[in-house]
This record gives sequence, structure tokens and C-alpha cells, in this order.
Amino acid sequence: MTTRCAELGSDTIDELTVRKLTVLEDLSVIANNGDHRVIISWNELSGQVSCYCPGEMDVADRATLLVGQLGGIAGVTDKNGGGASLTLGMEGGGVTIFPIAGVTGKGGAALGIAERDGVIFTKDKLGKLRSFKQ
Repeated sequence: MTTRCAELGSDTIDELTVRKLTVLEDLSVIANNGDHRVIISWNELSGQVSCYCPGEMDVADRATLLVGQLGGIAGVTDKNGGGASLTLGMEGGGVTIFPIAGVTGKGGAALGIAERDGVIFTKDKLGKLRSFKQ
């Protein structure tokens, strides 16, 4: 199909059906305006899939799934950089919810478990610890 596109002087294929697709490097799905929508990448340690909302490609407004030999993370962030994540590693895991990225003490909640011990905490919008268990 690439040869035919080159022959026609085009780098666009309107429709493509395949039974198997082997990609040797990172794969990007790009919107008509050139914005990235989905990026699939990997290296010898891990693989990652990131889906972006319309607009600028940034850490905000995206969902990410990252998996490696030591564990993984699934996370979602909003335009303010707040969001939620689920992590799992060799010694435990956790769930976190945070309203605004880069602003310490502005609320949030977390549940974490490591080596059979656990912790739960919430913070109010002023950063005051509201509950804690160990």
C-alpha cells in the first residue's frame, strides 16, 4: 500500500484493513489538525499507552497505562493536572486522587498497601489531615 501511495504522490490512506500489523518503533495516532491523540511506546523495560484530549499535547488531559517488569500504573489527569492513579509494584500498590498537580496540601485521598501494612488518608482543601490509619 505504501508503494501505491508513493506512486499517487500521497502519504494518506483513507482506509486500510490488515490481519496483522507489526510496528518496529513507537506508534502515534494523529488528528487531522496534527495533534497527537494516542501514543503507544515501549523500550526494554516497559510499555506505555497514552490517550490525549483535543488541544495541546501535555501531561494534563490524558489517560496513561504503563506496564513494566516491576509493576504498572493507570492514571488520568485533567487540564489542571489533578487526577487519579492506580499503581501496583513488587512490594504493594496504591490508589490516589489529587485535585491540582504541583500544589501541596490542597486536598486529596490515598490508599496504600506495602508488605501487608496499609495506610488511608484524606486531606481537606487547606491541606489538613482528616483521617489516617496504619
